[in-house]
Amino acid sequence: MASSAAPAIRWSVPLTAPQVLQMIRSERDVQKALHIFDSASGEYASGYRHDHHTFAFMAARLASAGLPRPAESLLFRAFSELGEPPAEPSFLPVLRAYSRCHLPHDVLRLFRRMAYEFLLQPSHRSYNTVLASLVANNRPILAKNLFKEMKNAGVPFTVASFNILIKAICSSAASIDTALRVFRSMPDRGCLPDSCTYNTLIDGLCRRARVDDAQKLFDEMQQKGCLPTVVTFTSLMHGLSRFEQFEEALKLFNEMCKSGVKPNVITYSSLIDGFCRGGRALEAMGLLEKMGRQGCLPNVITYSSLINGLCSESRLKEALEVFDKMRLQGRKPDAVLYGKLIKALCESNRFQEAANYLDEMVFSGILPNRLTWLLHVRTHNTVIRGLCRKDEIIRAFHVYLATRNRGISIEPETYGLLVASYCKKRDADTAAIVINEMMIDGLFPDITAWSSVLEAYWGRRKVRQAVEIILDELISGGG
Repeated sequence: MASSAAPAIRWSVPLTAPQVLQMIRSERDVQKALHIFDSASGEYASGYRHDHHTFAFMAARLASAGLPRPAESLLFRAFSELGEPPAEPSFLPVLRAYSRCHLPHDVLRLFRRMAYEFLLQPSHRSYNTVLASLVANNRPILAKNLFKEMKNAGVPFTVASFNILIKAICSSAASIDTALRVFRSMPDRGCLPDSCTYNTLIDGLCRRARVDDAQKLFDEMQQKGCLPTVVTFTSLMHGLSRFEQFEEALKLFNEMCKSGVKPNVITYSSLIDGFCRGGRALEAMGLLEKMGRQGCLPNVITYSSLINGLCSESRLKEALEVFDKMRLQGRKPDAVLYGKLIKALCESNRFQEAANYLDEMVFSGILPNRLTWLLHVRTHNTVIRGLCRKDEIIRAFHVYLATRNRGISIEPETYGLLVASYCKKRDADTAAIVINEMMIDGLFPDITAWSSVLEAYWGRRKVRQAVEIILDELISGGG
């Protein structure tokens, strides 16, 4: 990890730890900051030593840069060089960095190492950090065991501890009533619930279709002097709109605005999604306009929910308007959104436009991946079949060729329609090419396809005359 290739630093004499720390603080690049740290280490022969504060700061810089292992090694080096372990707060950034890297077992390993190797007695701060990581990374059993360990060690629970426990219960398959019992026991343990506690419970109740209980808890929260946050309002509004209590959701939205809590993009997106699911996409459009007036920029999720809702209600004109607005604002549609729009166009028999949007999707760099493969197959084949049925055979063939060139599978029904369309046009040669490519793909034409091609060839005058001459010769020769 050392940056030995960087030029050496000429230090003043005598070198002091505050001087080194100041240089590290002022350097924004973590690699260059580490070079400063390592260069100062080279002055040990002159009597200089990094102190615990410098070690801890450099470790925190590495941790914030997503480098928890070098950060941990640095803390171990501090213990080795200074003869006493770093303080507990030095380890917290490293624990959080492991968690952000989705390495919960490393979080737990370092936590254990703090006790048996660094000889530290973890406080509620370390316990809470590790517990939060285990819950966030879906390790409920490990979290449950650590809660028991914390209790047995006599480490007092804090509000943050209870919040983590309640979140763990709400995130698991356990009954929400268990979380409510923990919530009710908090005052007896000297911990008053805060907005985070209420937010988790209200969201958990809404997710389990207990919106009425969530509303009661929301009222209780305010009665006890705990002010709702944007998360509180958003969770409850999402629950209300999800279960089609739209008037209540709008009433809560207005209450939120009057109370001075500013809605964010998640608030608007939740409301818009709920209204669209409830068949009220035009009202959702009004929310989108209000969102813009408030200076809150919609994201891809906001637009996707609205466009999907409009398409579901056969409001294709409005859906295309929103789609254009989305692109004008620099939001890039994904494969799913293009798929919804193309499907709606096909259902309205607007296959040429659907093909244009298909081309646009490709030109914008949206390619199939493991998750969107079936969506791409379905979308491309739907457009080709629609063009064939509308007798737009030339456009259909162009889309067909482009689809094959991208490696996207052609479905048997699509092959059949292409063959039938070319045979109808008496273009037996192209129909034969399609059949050949079909067989290369491991698919075999049915008797209808073969009959269509043979009939198309038979319809050619020269072929028919040649066959008739051969038949005449055979008959006369037999005579």
